[in-house]
Amino acid sequence: MAKIVLSAFAGEKPLIIPRLLPETAATEAVGVRLDDGGLTPINGSLATGETVMADAHTIYRHQGQWLSWLTDVDAVPGPVAQDRLYFTGDGVPKVRISGTIYPLRVPRPTAALAATLGGAGSGETQTRTYAYTFVTSFGEETAPSPAAPSVDWKPGQSVTLSGFAAAPAGRSITRQRIYRSQTGSSGTYLYLIAERAVSAADFVDSVAVDAFREALPSAGWDEPKDTLSGITSMPNGMMAAFVGRDVYFCEPWRPHAWPEKYVMTCDSDVVGLASIGGVLVVLTRANPYMMTGSHPDSIQSVKLEANYPCINPRGIVDLGFAICYPSNDGLISVRASGEVSFVTEQLFRRDEWQALSPQTALGAQHGNIYLMFYDTTEVTGERSAGALFINVNAAPFLVRSGEVADALYFDVETSALFFKRPGDTNVYRFDDPAGFPEQYSWRSKEFWMPRPGTFGAILVDQGSIADAYDGTRIDAERDRIAAANAVIFASGLLGSAVNEQCLNEMAIGGDTMLSMPPPMSASISVFADGKLIGTADKIGSVARLAAKNARCWEIAVQSNIPIGSISLATTVDELRG
Repeated sequence: MAKIVLSAFAGEKPLIIPRLLPETAATEAVGVRLDDGGLTPINGSLATGETVMADAHTIYRHQGQWLSWLTDVDAVPGPVAQDRLYFTGDGVPKVRISGTIYPLRVPRPTAALAATLGGAGSGETQTRTYAYTFVTSFGEETAPSPAAPSVDWKPGQSVTLSGFAAAPAGRSITRQRIYRSQTGSSGTYLYLIAERAVSAADFVDSVAVDAFREALPSAGWDEPKDTLSGITSMPNGMMAAFVGRDVYFCEPWRPHAWPEKYVMTCDSDVVGLASIGGVLVVLTRANPYMMTGSHPDSIQSVKLEANYPCINPRGIVDLGFAICYPSNDGLISVRASGEVSFVTEQLFRRDEWQALSPQTALGAQHGNIYLMFYDTTEVTGERSAGALFINVNAAPFLVRSGEVADALYFDVETSALFFKRPGDTNVYRFDDPAGFPEQYSWRSKEFWMPRPGTFGAILVDQGSIADAYDGTRIDAERDRIAAANAVIFASGLLGSAVNEQCLNEMAIGGDTMLSMPPPMSASISVFADGKLIGTADKIGSVARLAAKNARCWEIAVQSNIPIGSISLATTVDELRG
């Protein structure tokens, strides 16, 4: 009495020969969702109605508006206000505030003030020096100007400050703050004595000795480098970016200030950054690093003993529980604990991985799955493009998809993955909940029996995963498309006549008629010693199989209906039992 029961399903493990695969693994898994343990179709991708540049390399949605760039751009919301988006990769670092783009750099005053004493004074002499800063309308303060030559001031005298520079254009600088040195029990420092319009001219200091306000906060601040790249956000108001081998950190809650004193240096050039919890994962052309700390002045750097260089910044993905990135040998994951895993060790050989062109592939998150879009040319000259779902958990497996993309954006708030197709201006949502279930393929491992035997019956069940899958919605959509096609056909504007369209505007033999979503269907085939012996197309009822003595048995599924279990048995009574 023999029986095969598949009540859980997983994806492909290509490097393991079919007979040695785990019970749930597949020799083929295409277009199927496996996150619930069953076989569930992926929904079709739908256009959002929004558009971006056709040749965009980067897309991003900020405050409900789609942005796109022709270069590889890193963009992150800032820790200061919701209307601000900080990005690098499009020339100098920039910030987008309420739809207006500014350089991130706020230029400091470059010349010292002139200080002139006035009037006669008496009493104890006090040495004073002055500096001033620029302040934008968004509250960003610059580093101070060089200190003015000191003056010896006595009570009763005034000090006139002159030489205030005009504010640089293009950065919304609206105010200036004037600081004066004061000596206290802890030493001498600069303290605020006045704030005024940036266009104001000379200033006469008649502020009382004890009327100063807060200390100068920006003495150690530096402007961001023009070549800053890979900007990413971190906890506690920090942001990080890099130039060459150097990793920079902004002043907490001050993304316009990037002090040189916070720089951490790696052994190799940095390729990209990603933050997981309070850990900054630094991916280089050699070993990865982990940098941790609650403030930039206390950052600790650890070089991980894992010789896995990052070869593509567009492949770096934060899955929430791990950072994944492509290396020469395969996909690598780094967890906040410092654990480094070679995810695809049992999925690809090095040459097979390299054939996917991981140097140019795009990485994204879809649920807890790493999704890699590849587009390359095979040695035969044929194009090879598609996507791989790579499960990075304890037992990695992969699922294949024919979808192509050349720019991606994952929206954390909605857990939605958006993309654009090559040459297309439309933004699509991948696996859209409103999309229709697509056809998927799944083929089991090879089940080898100890001796030749016969399986005479098969039962396919949906189980509880079928609750949301009735054909009503698809039938309604088919009726809608049929009505629309009838209008197109009646108009005669089919676009199918010879020489009616420009070259490459329509497929040969194509027309303007809308495609029908496929009807709900399932085809489960049983193979014995490599030969097809029967097919079941009914869900929830037993189907009989032709008698065939064989040792090797396989099950293949073609469907757009969820399937929860598949059972093979020698007789119908065994299935019922």
